[in-house]
Amino acid sequence: MKGFAHGFLALFLLSVAAPLQGDDTARLAALLQQGGAVTIPPGDYHLAGEQPLALRSHLTITAYGARFHLPKVLGDKARVVMFAGKDIQHLTWLGGEFIGQVFDPAQKDNTWEPSVNTKGIEITTSESGATHDILFRDVKSNGLAGAVIGVHGLSKKGEEGAVITPAQRVAVESCTLLRSGKFMWDYGYLWQILTWPEAYEPWEVERARKYFRMDRLRPVISIQPGDDRVYLANQADPWPVSASAEPKEALTFMGAHFTANLVRGRQYFIVESTPEFIKIAETPGGPPIRFEGGADGELIMAHNISATYLAAYAPTGSGPGKGAFDITGTQDVRVTGCQLSALGDTMHIQACRNIVFTNNHILGSRMGAFFLAEFCQNATITGNLIDGTNGSRVMSVEKSCTDVTIVANTFRNGGRGNWINQPKNFILQGNVFVNNTTKNEPDLRRGRIAYQTGKPVSFPELYFTLYEEGASYGPVIVRDNVFSLGDSAPQEAVTFAPNGHDIQMTGNVFQNRPVTIVVDPSCKNVNMGANQGADPKTAPVDFNHGRR
Repeated sequence: MKGFAHGFLALFLLSVAAPLQGDDTARLAALLQQGGAVTIPPGDYHLAGEQPLALRSHLTITAYGARFHLPKVLGDKARVVMFAGKDIQHLTWLGGEFIGQVFDPAQKDNTWEPSVNTKGIEITTSESGATHDILFRDVKSNGLAGAVIGVHGLSKKGEEGAVITPAQRVAVESCTLLRSGKFMWDYGYLWQILTWPEAYEPWEVERARKYFRMDRLRPVISIQPGDDRVYLANQADPWPVSASAEPKEALTFMGAHFTANLVRGRQYFIVESTPEFIKIAETPGGPPIRFEGGADGELIMAHNISATYLAAYAPTGSGPGKGAFDITGTQDVRVTGCQLSALGDTMHIQACRNIVFTNNHILGSRMGAFFLAEFCQNATITGNLIDGTNGSRVMSVEKSCTDVTIVANTFRNGGRGNWINQPKNFILQGNVFVNNTTKNEPDLRRGRIAYQTGKPVSFPELYFTLYEEGASYGPVIVRDNVFSLGDSAPQEAVTFAPNGHDIQMTGNVFQNRPVTIVVDPSCKNVNMGANQGADPKTAPVDFNHGRR
């Protein structure tokens, strides 16, 4: 009898721990229905993702050794949420690994489309409900194409920063979320490949054609030397005369066959439009360009830079949400001891209050690395190591964040510098910044070309902006930081937009070459003292510079 019992127990343990094939949704649902303390045994669980598994309140899930696999192949615009709940209270999730196949541009072959959106654990809040006391610890992931962890209070649609019902007390501890989060192409990525195809592999060019906004392209029928007309098929959906200098009104030229006085990748504006031809100028309403050479159908025009360069950072049809974790509309947020990386923005905290982000390591980001998004209040960012690995901005503090202290962190290898957007009560002290302007590099594989000029972009290392023209920002303290500038950092390494007040930038050290700190003359109560390696300069600064 004893031997029988021992054999039965061994067989049972083997059955729960063995790799599972097919769809294990029903089995996991039965476990979760037990409520209370639930243990998901170690093993491989394959989830079709047709319906999310329902979470409930007052639940502790222990999933150490459990691996949750999404299908190897998902179609265009696929949407999957693995576990979900609304108005959840007192949930603890320990361990477990989420495994997917997020699209990776460095790979020639991918089984998931760029628009695929897959989430691990998604918790939302209703107007009359409540979400609070949520803890995630030791969760792992690799290759999820969406947030592994998402917790959301209820926000008011159409009103930025307005939270109707906040979630409360959310903690993410010691999680390792790798290559996870919504996939993003990056600003101008596909446009640049098609504009300079000779700099890329043929398969990269072919893939860019597949996913680019091809509806915005038209070939040139002909350009004649000495003429000022660009002949094209302009009868159906004609391109109109440019009404302003906004990117949506502009076009660029792609391809390898250029006339001498056209700049590849530079924006031009339409000053005359007929069914057979257009005339273009360097500025809206400017004198038409008279061409010094001819061109034919191998020269392509891309109209509407807003669609082809700026908005094209996200795949067509991609889903909402950003980052390996996505926490919005929440009070009392703590993220500690995590390792994160992503093929988009690495993390996302938006419209939250009372935020602690400490002792984390961001290992790499295709887009933004550290991202404190719009309308956050009372945030402490301390003791983190942030690696941008040639992504977008190594740090973004977006839209009207208030009472933010960023102290004793290292920010390195970002692409578009550090962006602080209309802050109030902002302190940046005792940090190290290393080579955060790699997107300025001329190498087409690492750098990015600016559509305004057709030359490499030029982002400052640190820049303060406004998102509302005529608004103000401050107080701001930038003190005792070290800036180790990369080879492509611009001369104007730090810039302050108009209408700043109570600004102190003192005791900072700039290494590798002399630079300037530019302050708009409208700023008041400014102290620019003892910044080694940098001289202050008063000059006009555009209120929204460095946005893209």
